[in-house]
Amino acid sequence: MNRIIVKGTNWIGDVCLSLPAVYALRHMYPNAVIDIALKRPLGGVLSGLDVIDGVVEYSPGFQGERELVSRLRRDRYDLGVIFPRSLHAAALIFFARARRRLGYAADMRSLLLTDRVERTKEVTSRHQSEYYRHLVSTLGDPGEPVIPRLSVSDREREEAKALLYKWGWRGRRLIGVNPGAAYGDAKRWYTDRFAQAADIITEKLDAQAIVFGGPLEVDVAEEVSRYMKRAPVIAAGRTTIRQLLALIDSTDLFITNDTGPMHLAAALNVPLVAVFGSTNSTTTSPMAETGRFALVRHEVECSPCLERSCPLKHHRCMELVEVGDVVGAALSLVT
Repeated sequence: MNRIIVKGTNWIGDVCLSLPAVYALRHMYPNAVIDIALKRPLGGVLSGLDVIDGVVEYSPGFQGERELVSRLRRDRYDLGVIFPRSLHAAALIFFARARRRLGYAADMRSLLLTDRVERTKEVTSRHQSEYYRHLVSTLGDPGEPVIPRLSVSDREREEAKALLYKWGWRGRRLIGVNPGAAYGDAKRWYTDRFAQAADIITEKLDAQAIVFGGPLEVDVAEEVSRYMKRAPVIAAGRTTIRQLLALIDSTDLFITNDTGPMHLAAALNVPLVAVFGSTNSTTTSPMAETGRFALVRHEVECSPCLERSCPLKHHRCMELVEVGDVVGAALSLVT
């Protein structure tokens, strides 16, 4: 196997969760060229990662995908590994003419695959990193599981520090706060509680909070800021992916819902507290070393429901998470 193309996933968190499978491919094919195809701007997550040889970034939409297929055809891949479960993702690798095409046999795409793997209930109930590793393990021995690590350059760290000063950082320790969740409000702990927790933690640690979020989460970040008594830095909606990575890397602690930045913090080895409610901590908990993260959740009979909004209208899975739960978990990691 000389050339391998991986069709990557479409969300930041899933890109991180699929990396152990990429390490498994490298273990099996140490001398192969391994590239990964990702929608813009997700390729920035993997900049500098030595387990892959290249990132093929493409723009969403017909024209961007047409250009992607043309490029992949020119590079003549021996194997295409398809992480997304969609028919669309399989079609891209099929039309790119990868000689072998490996993917889960689901969503009416079996005819597009040469190597089909059954997507059983047992497989889908595993941690998502193992779900992807299981797929590639059908090719051979995947080796020992690897906790992925992302990298930030010294230059990026200096640029992040300059941004922090520009936005009102006072040179203290930084506590990251990530109150949004793109999937829906069922995954979100409450903004007033995030604010209270951040105030208590920053006071105890003589630190300052930095509030993160994507372009669609600026309102959530600003709401947290309004509730806070100790003025935070607001980074929501103001960063590229590489700046986001560098800023998370600058924090001493990261407090978050179950979101993509949670997985970035884990991959940067930043101590983190993850609040889980409607989502499944068995399948999407952060990949972090013992003692580097704390998971805060309360057992309720309707969780995980995996819904965007609470179908029962009580949101008890998050209602039961108290400020003290998060503060206690956070301080146990950094003091």
